[in-house]
Amino acid sequence: MSATRSFKAGFSPTVDCAVLVAAAEKGFATDEGLSLELSKASSPRELLDAWEDTGLHGMHLPAVLPVASALGMPGLPADLIAPFVLATGGAVLAVSKVVHDDLVEQGMKIPDPGSVARALARLASSRAEAKLKPLMLAVEHELSVSMFELRYLIDSARLRIDREIVLLEVAPAAMPDMLENGDIDGFYVSEPYGTSAVLRGTARILTTKSHIWQNAPEKVLAVSRDWASANAPTLEALLRALYRAGEWCSSNANIEELAGILAAPQYLDTDGELILPALTGFISHSPARMLECPDFFSTSAGAANFPWQSQALWFFAQMLRWSDCPAEFSANVKAYEAACEAFRPDIFRKAIKPLFAPVPSANMKLEGTLHQPVHVGASRSGLILGPDAFFDGRIFDPEKFDTVGEN
Repeated sequence: MSATRSFKAGFSPTVDCAVLVAAAEKGFATDEGLSLELSKASSPRELLDAWEDTGLHGMHLPAVLPVASALGMPGLPADLIAPFVLATGGAVLAVSKVVHDDLVEQGMKIPDPGSVARALARLASSRAEAKLKPLMLAVEHELSVSMFELRYLIDSARLRIDREIVLLEVAPAAMPDMLENGDIDGFYVSEPYGTSAVLRGTARILTTKSHIWQNAPEKVLAVSRDWASANAPTLEALLRALYRAGEWCSSNANIEELAGILAAPQYLDTDGELILPALTGFISHSPARMLECPDFFSTSAGAANFPWQSQALWFFAQMLRWSDCPAEFSANVKAYEAACEAFRPDIFRKAIKPLFAPVPSANMKLEGTLHQPVHVGASRSGLILGPDAFFDGRIFDPEKFDTVGEN
């Protein structure tokens, strides 16, 4: 089918751009009559800065950002929405060898997140007593999913952020060099940067996103609300292409080819061997030890691409908790609705319907209740949701969203 529509998407070089890349490289976009052009930026921040000037129709962004946009947070384009989740999982928490060894002395048991958090708290306390500078950990954006999950982890051990531990924004590809140079003590970001630092011999991976919050969204396709409304057929064609590309990416038979495609200079610009761990779920804690993480990264199955509004509301709750949005939003019904509607399951359902794929019947679910795969109500039979547990056993009920940061 010849392309009759066009779409220009911006992305940053982390493994969760895989679905966009496969849609362009493997012909899924062309099959939908769509010309898909990809434009690379070094980070989500650079993508956002380029939004107005580069003719982008959509962006590969951390899943929090459309929610922040809907809430009118400064420095963001207005009215971004997320009709499609590009990937779940895929991120690692890596620290320098020195910090790793100190954490082991503090009783850390890898890859248990609670153990990691408690050891970080003990180490941070001992550093403060010795009047040493606080630990510095990098994330890709100040409103990234990584930032909120890292805060959630750290706070479980009552660590004081910005006093005993500092979180700062760094472009993903710069993180391994900064760690090696001693500018940061660690980072939490999507692969392949943790693996790269480990195989250099400068880092150790402590835990992963899939241990902190199972099958949680990492990156979404973000478009403007007005563009989506004015260009519904183009967007729907793109979502179908992305869905089929996600299925292709998730097949074990395609892993090596996908790693080779992503390794190209115009995409991640790295050795394909550094990308394979994320795609296989065998993550290098150190050059001599592997962590087996079967649900480490997902681009398909288990409603991985579905934009659950309950997850958008979890991000809103965390923004309230950490004062990233005005406190008065906690009692504001319009703010609640805006955050909820930043994720668009209605657009997803309409686009995917011609593929006869199972789609959840609900827009929300209790987050944190599933510890095993489970069959759920769907547009067609055969939909199984994977585990969605938080490491600390908490449950988030979006229908009892109570303003005050914690549920």
